Formats: sequence, C-alpha cells, structure tokens
Amino acid sequence: MLFHTLGPLEVRGRDGEVYRLGNSKAATLLATLLLHPNAWLTSAKLIEATWQDAAAPASAESNLKTYVWQLRRALPDGAARIESAPGRYRLRLGHGELDTQYVAERAAAARAAAATEDFDIAVAAYEAALGWWRGVAFEGLPMGCAAEEFAELRGQLREELADAQLSLGRTGDAARTLRALTEEDPLRETAWASLVRALHALGRRADAVRAYSQASQVLSTELGVRPGRALTAAYLAALEPARPRRELPRDTPWFTGRAADLNTIGRAPGVVLIDGQPGIGKSALAVHAAHTLAGAFPDGQLFLDLHGSTRPLTAFDALGTQLRSIGVPDALMPGTVDERAALWRCELAHRRVLLVLDDAEGPGQVEPLLPAGRACRTLITTRNRDWHVDGAVRISLGPLSRPDAAALVRATVGDPRGSTSEALLALCGGVPAALRDVIAKLSTRPMGAPETLAATPCQVFDCAGDGYRHALATALAPLPPAGRSALRALGELPGEFASADATRALGGTPDAVRHTLESLVDVGLLDALPGGRYRGHRLVYHYARCRECAPASATAMAAWVA
Repeated sequence: MLFHTLGPLEVRGRDGEVYRLGNSKAATLLATLLLHPNAWLTSAKLIEATWQDAAAPASAESNLKTYVWQLRRALPDGAARIESAPGRYRLRLGHGELDTQYVAERAAAARAAAATEDFDIAVAAYEAALGWWRGVAFEGLPMGCAAEEFAELRGQLREELADAQLSLGRTGDAARTLRALTEEDPLRETAWASLVRALHALGRRADAVRAYSQASQVLSTELGVRPGRALTAAYLAALEPARPRRELPRDTPWFTGRAADLNTIGRAPGVVLIDGQPGIGKSALAVHAAHTLAGAFPDGQLFLDLHGSTRPLTAFDALGTQLRSIGVPDALMPGTVDERAALWRCELAHRRVLLVLDDAEGPGQVEPLLPAGRACRTLITTRNRDWHVDGAVRISLGPLSRPDAAALVRATVGDPRGSTSEALLALCGGVPAALRDVIAKLSTRPMGAPETLAATPCQVFDCAGDGYRHALATALAPLPPAGRSALRALGELPGEFASADATRALGGTPDAVRHTLESLVDVGLLDALPGGRYRGHRLVYHYARCRECAPASATAMAAWVA
C-alpha cells in the first residue's frame, strides 16, 4: 500500500486500486496521522487538527471514533493499521509506504552527491525526489502549516536541482527549472537571483535584465522591499560585457631555448603543427608561445587537451567543450559534428582567438575545430608524424641543443659543478621532461650522484608517476611486444644509424625493417634524418630495456619486421 500526500490525499493498493476515504473529516484525520507515522497522537490533538479553527462540537470525541471506524473500513488492513488505546491513536506504516519517505531519501542522496561534486547523480536524485509531487500537498484539505512546509521543501529542492544543473553546464535546463519556480512562487528571491545568473550564462542579457525588473517589481509591490544582495549582484553581473576566456595552463617556469621555433610560431599566420617524441617539450613550447602571443588575441585564449595518446576525445565532444567555453548554452548545442563545426566557425568569425589543441590524434579530430578565418591562431601538438593539416606550418621538435640543455639545468638547480651538469646532459640527451624528472629526483629522493644514474639509467624510471615515464609508457603501449623488443635491439646501435645497420640488428628483410623504422618515426620514437639515416633516443631505449620488454626471440622479432 502506498499513501500519497504530495498532492490530493490518495491511498493505492499494490494493484493500483484507489481506496475511498470517506468524507473530508476522515481524510483530514488520516492526513494528520500520516504526518506522524507510527507515533501515538492524543484524541485532543487529532480533534484540534480535524476541526482546525472551527469550534469542535460537543460530540467531537464520538465523531472522531466514527472517522476512525470509516478509515478502518476503507483500508484493507485498516483494523491492524490504525491502532487505538485509551485517548490516543496511531497509524502503522512500513518502510516505503509513504511518498514523503521516498522524497526524504532521494533528497538526502542528492545533497550528498552535490557535496562531493557528483552532479550527474545529484540531478537524477533531485529529479526523482521532485517527481513525487502531484500538486499542492494535501490539496483540498485544511492542513495549514504542513502544506506550506512541503511547498517550501519543494522550492528548496528545485533551487538545488537548478544549482546542480548549472554545475553540469546544463544552463538551459536550470533556466527552465527556475522560470517555472518563480512563476509559481514569485516571492522567492533566491530563485530570481539564480534565474538572472542562468539567463546571463546563456547569453540572454536582455532576458536576465527583464527577470530582475520583474522580481524587483514583485518584491516592492508585495513585500515593500528592494532586491537583496544576491539578486542585485546577479543583475550587475548581467550588465557587464562577457569577459574573454583565459584558459592557458601555467607557463613553464624555466622555459629554455627554442628561439627559432618561437620565431616561426610568431610569424605563422594560421595553424602551427608541432610534433616530436614523448617529453621533448611540444606542450611546453605551445603554451609558452601562446602566453607570448596572448596580447594579440583579445577575444580569448582557449586550451583543450585532446588526449590523443590515451583516450582521444571525439570531434563531437571536443566541439561541445569549446562551444560551451565561449558561452553557447546546451539548449542551443547542435546535435551533429557538422552542425557544431559550423556554429564554432560562425562564433569565431569576428573574434581574435588563440586556440591551443594539445596531444592531437589526427586530422579527423582537429580539422572540425579549426577556425575558418585568419584572425585566429591555432597551435596543435602531436606525437604522430604521419598526418598533416592543409596550410599548417610544421615544426618537428628535436632534443634541446647542448647549450640550451645546459642552460635549463642551470636555471633549474643553479650552477652545479661541471661534472654534475655533464652527467645530467649525457643521461637525458636534451629531452626537457627527462631533465626535469631527474633533477626532481636528485632534489627530493637522493639516489646518488648524476654520474651514478648515468651508469645505471634504469634508476631514472624507478619512481612511479614521473611525467616522462608516463609519456614513454603511453607511447610504447600501442606497440606489440615484439615491436618493443625491436626498439630494444635498436638501442645497441650508435646514436645515428643507417637502415642497413638496423637490418643487421633486427634480422628482417631490408624493406620490412625500413617499414618498421618508419612506423617508429611516425609515433615519435625515432627521428628520420637526411640520407636515409635515423636517430634514436637514449632514454627511450633505456625505458624499453628496463621496464617495457624482455628480450624476444629472433623468430618473434623477425615476425614483426617481416
């Protein structure tokens, strides 16, 4: 059996049958008992609640017994459910038989989820709680304060729902929730303040100002008061022009070198594509250049990690993120990639925006994100060298030059003794991320001098969570085991080598080995040099040797390069 109180009082059986409760006095008596489930109430309290402000007749005690008798007859298990004792009564309810119990449970779950910023769960729980209302609580019965308290609870839950929707970026849903609430309860000033903020976030400044004016008039007419601080602040914010987004990550504190690359980026008119091996400084270069160029793009600097080397964002989701970042509400968000791309280009058509797309997977992911005009600039970083963007200026990053790498060491740890600096440079080979990781280890986890690390380079990767180690792990992960073993075998060759040298080391046919080498170049694990030569990276080899692969059989390696 389920007792519905959040609307006209109704009692339903398990099969959906609705039970007739008798006259309004009997229904009022039941409603009073439902407000205090499983609690004993005195006859005097029940008489007072049943007759409210009207004077109870002399026969009230007898009438009360009649109403109890009517309810017991109306309910299938009424005799057992409505218990009596001298001068008192109680209604026995089991768990899950009263709608307000469900509301209390779902509201508690919603608030707990919101407190931990799990807003998807919070929204679902708020909506489940609010779904129990079918109208005004105890509609048609003289329940006074109880009905008002449930109306206030409903208003609070709707406001909290709107807050959770706003936190999820569902601004259109929040505005609709708040609009309905202010229409039903126009004296609810906090809801008006949230509505003004939501409309402003949707870019509907005129509607936000109108909502404030409407709220101000209602408060003045009905209560004789002026808008409070929260509503006034929301109104003033709506009057201000939208501020450009400044999303760039923090610049690298000790950025060193790359002068020619920075000059190229500064002169490039549209799109710059930066590729290179893991940890070589692609993101650092793009972010540093973006900070340098920021002043030329007053309409905003946007940054988006595309996660191309781990779990790539789809173009659809990436466009959604970018459109929201420039103020497009979910209510107006197109439903296809092509429509989102068209809206994105339209929104940027008259803006000067700098866009950084970090860790891109390929052209299918980034091309829908590219602005159409020349007023914007786009910097793209990627590990993959086997793709291009039409019209883009390409920068393939190599290791830092020895003077630049030495300058990075000096900037990071001061002016170490010459042997220390030389050991660091010999170990890390001009890879900025590796240099920073090794220096961090030496300063926080004493592991011996850099000279010792150079002799036993596997120690560089002993600390889980290193940025460079993670970069290498994600780069090597797509390779099959025999492919990683092939990379290990290449580590026995000199720093630069010819295809013929690799053929002798790997044991495959020349064409198959050349294909293997080019595949490693494509994913940033080798550099291709003029004249059909290649250059490996010492720490990549060390990582493959120390952590990623045991020696494979000659048969397995030959199978991969065949």
